[in-house]
Amino acid sequence: MKYILLSTVLAVLLWGCNQQAQNKNNEEKETKYASPQSSISVRPDRYEEGKLVYTKHCKVCHQANRKGIPKIYPPLKNTEKVKGDKDFLIEVVLNGMNEEIIVEGIKYKGMMASYRNLSDQEIADVLNYIRKDSDAKSDLILASDVKRKR
Repeated sequence: MKYILLSTVLAVLLWGCNQQAQNKNNEEKETKYASPQSSISVRPDRYEEGKLVYTKHCKVCHQANRKGIPKIYPPLKNTEKVKGDKDFLIEVVLNGMNEEIIVEGIKYKGMMASYRNLSDQEIADVLNYIRKDSDAKSDLILASDVKRKR
């Protein structure tokens, strides 16, 4: 009987210590994301939403690794086009593209459909997702930017 009681007490104490460690980790995460509004790390929830939009609408052509298909669909991973003018990116997603584009010195001839059916927030999310590993990651694209271009 003593062993059962002792085991129960130890289990409760260990559970309590684990809860304290989890609470401390959650507090650290909240502090980490309490940076200026311009940082994409402020919005990890939107990052995940952008990844979902990418997976559903973009992955087939631009591939899971965002490196595209040679000479057909351009790469979206850390290229000058992706790092560059966010208005250009918004317009491409809203209106599609049916002309040759040169990305990193290579011509691509694939056609991109318009994604006007996506919400302003979904477009902002997916563009922030594709810009996540570039120098432009801190220059968030907002739903209001997309609305202005729509």
